[in-house]
Amino acid sequence: MLREVSKSSLLLTLSLLLASAQPGLAQVIGPPRNATVADMALDWARGRFASPLICKLDGKPVRGIRRLMIAPGPSQASPRVDRIVFIDMEVDEATRCFTELSGEVPNVTGAIQIHLPTSRRSDTARRDFREALRRKSGFAFRISAGGLRIQPVTQPPSPARSVDFRGGSALLHTIEPGSDEARLLAPFESPRKLLLQLSATDGTKISFPLYMTDLR
Repeated sequence: MLREVSKSSLLLTLSLLLASAQPGLAQVIGPPRNATVADMALDWARGRFASPLICKLDGKPVRGIRRLMIAPGPSQASPRVDRIVFIDMEVDEATRCFTELSGEVPNVTGAIQIHLPTSRRSDTARRDFREALRRKSGFAFRISAGGLRIQPVTQPPSPARSVDFRGGSALLHTIEPGSDEARLLAPFESPRKLLLQLSATDGTKISFPLYMTDLR
């Protein structure tokens, strides 16, 4: 850490209480009886996550984190969905934010809904889920609804761009040992480390290496 406890660093972590953003999303919901592979994939994806970054505040680099949550979507949704909720980093005073891997990174806020194509219930669903996870290290979800507000971190503040992600894709898979992402997340103890890659139909692509901070 370059600077641990300061007014500036608090600006990067003031969203520690994620439940305050969407209280209903923090409920614990496991896969239903006779779950399909899609149900299990949604349950596997859920948790509270963080992604490390560095922002320049008052001319000094400050280590911080981006926070997001993947939680059950509306109970009436068919097919079942998860929501990916991005928490505002609140870095209005920063001149730029970046990571060691991707250079400049924007502030991202908003929420999207993801699902897997409907699959049949079967006696082998759990085995099929484990095999799919073993072979592909994750799942390629479809984005059924939602949009994100993407704003470059600059001074003076740059205008934000709203992107409709409906119809796009969300790839979520475990990070390979020895990869650049694995080295970036090495300082963080976590039960799961994932790479999230989002693609919109207009060509917008954003990705974040994530480490899980809490299962729910």
